[in-house]
Amino acid sequence: MVIRIIAILTLIYSCTFAQGDDELILGKTNKLTSAAVYNLSDPFGANMEVNLWGFVRYPGRYIVPISTTFMDLMSFAGGPTENSNLEEIRILRINDSLSKQPTKIIKLNYDDLLWQDNIKTNKTPVNPLLKAGDVILVREEKRYTFRENLAFYLPIITSVISVATFIITITRN
Repeated sequence: MVIRIIAILTLIYSCTFAQGDDELILGKTNKLTSAAVYNLSDPFGANMEVNLWGFVRYPGRYIVPISTTFMDLMSFAGGPTENSNLEEIRILRINDSLSKQPTKIIKLNYDDLLWQDNIKTNKTPVNPLLKAGDVILVREEKRYTFRENLAFYLPIITSVISVATFIITITRN
């Protein structure tokens, strides 16, 4: 009897401190519900913060080494999702008030690199070095399906058929 009670108490105690499988997956933790912050910093080097928004697997704020490139950050973020528009990736580079450089937008095109067999565009994909405070935006690409096309054209076709039926009915009488 005592052994059963000890076994039950041990089971209850271990369940209360067990870590769920969802918490082991990057970005699935419930600890920070307000923002996703990923610390991938180099403990012995200089680091910076960049923001990655949009249609990537794990968007959020990243603390990364200064030598991080765009492709490194995309790899840290788990890559693009199926709905990401890789032809218009934008990096917003905000310069501080001390520098004379204006805020600028860097546009990247990675569609050919990741999804096509051959490079079609004249531009070669670049892999810019990120700077502290950069905001990277991966926008959504709207891909129309047959169902969406049917939903658009069906009311037009039914209206044309209704008008044609009405005209034929009037001309026969």
